[in-house]
Amino acid sequence: MLLTVGILWLGIAPWLYFTIKTNVNQVLDDRLAASANMLATLMQEYDLNNIEQSSTSTVLEKLTQNATFPETIACRVTRLDGSVLVSSGDSGQDVLVSANEGYSFVTDANTVWRVFQLSRDNFTVTTAEKTDKRKQLLNLILIGVVVPLIFAVFMMLVTTFFVIKQVFKPLTRLQNQFAARSGSTLSPIELQQVPMEVKEVVTEFNSLLSRVQRVIDNERRFTADAAHELRTPLAGISTQLQVAMLKSDRSVGDSLRKAEVALKQLSQMLDQLLMLARLDSNQMASVSSSTDAATITESALSPLKAIAEAKQVEVITTVSTQTQLHLPVELVSLALRNVIKNAIQFSAPGQRVTISVVEKGMITWEVEDRAGGVPDELLPSITQRFVHDKRKGNFGLGLSITHSIATVLDGELSFENIPGGLRVRLSFPCFCNFKS
Repeated sequence: MLLTVGILWLGIAPWLYFTIKTNVNQVLDDRLAASANMLATLMQEYDLNNIEQSSTSTVLEKLTQNATFPETIACRVTRLDGSVLVSSGDSGQDVLVSANEGYSFVTDANTVWRVFQLSRDNFTVTTAEKTDKRKQLLNLILIGVVVPLIFAVFMMLVTTFFVIKQVFKPLTRLQNQFAARSGSTLSPIELQQVPMEVKEVVTEFNSLLSRVQRVIDNERRFTADAAHELRTPLAGISTQLQVAMLKSDRSVGDSLRKAEVALKQLSQMLDQLLMLARLDSNQMASVSSSTDAATITESALSPLKAIAEAKQVEVITTVSTQTQLHLPVELVSLALRNVIKNAIQFSAPGQRVTISVVEKGMITWEVEDRAGGVPDELLPSITQRFVHDKRKGNFGLGLSITHSIATVLDGELSFENIPGGLRVRLSFPCFCNFKS
């Protein structure tokens, strides 16, 4: 709005300049003509055929004594035969001689004159004024008009700015409330300090938040209930498979063992779904405790050592910080374990997985593998559930769980392709708690 007002005044300024210039020139032209008429009136008091030098001097004295006759105007009165009767001096006489009837511009020695010539029955009156004098007067008028106007416009813009700022201050507070909210905060906006003009909008927005919250709650409840209800029949199936393996021959036993492996994978997936449901609904019970990065790294890596040995993948750990941490150890270990497990699973036999722990404002775990990396088009969506890489299979739910944990603990999770592999950075504040 202020920019629009400024542009509007910039557009008005040229119009204002030309309007003032035109009006000033018109006034000065009228003054030039009035001076000629005044001189003509004085000359009509004399007999031009018998006029003497003393009489012309008297005319000039009357002119100079007349307050309405400007000093900047040169004048000349001549008979029809060209002889001079009255002259205000030598200044501009060549201009006065070469003038035409009415208004005209005449240039003499690089000086431009504005000239007016008036003819009577037996004499001609010519008056002239330098245009640079007119320009000086015009500039003085413009300064007197434009400077106060510019100051007034500036003060108006400043006043408008502060008035608008004051008027929109409630909206600014509302904007700050929106900006301070996390993505999982769907509680209604307080209406006490909301301006009346937007209260209806905020009310409808709160209604939308409530509907979205109900949809999300229903989805979370369904996921949690479905995963929980499936655990009991899966446990029963697992028991029956184990009993069947004890009673069956070798060929049938192999098939049953494969079925048991698939069942364990399904059970593990259900556990992960339950974990995600609890994280999404802020129902994780996790208490912060003091520890260090080395302890968390060992806690995350310990259950995976057998998997790494079975795949012949070497895991190298380097911890270069001894800072004491205060955070939910169980959740951080789980998040780190999922990253390490993902690196081990995608690594080929004989490859290496490196884990580095550094302190860069936050405690950061960098996990690198040499498994070929991830296609660039999949990197932005790698933390989504069941993202599929045709060359390597599903990424599953592990990274989704890690991303959820990083979110609720104000941490960061990032992925970067490196030559021959993938680097995953998992960072947490040194002091953090689970956000309920």
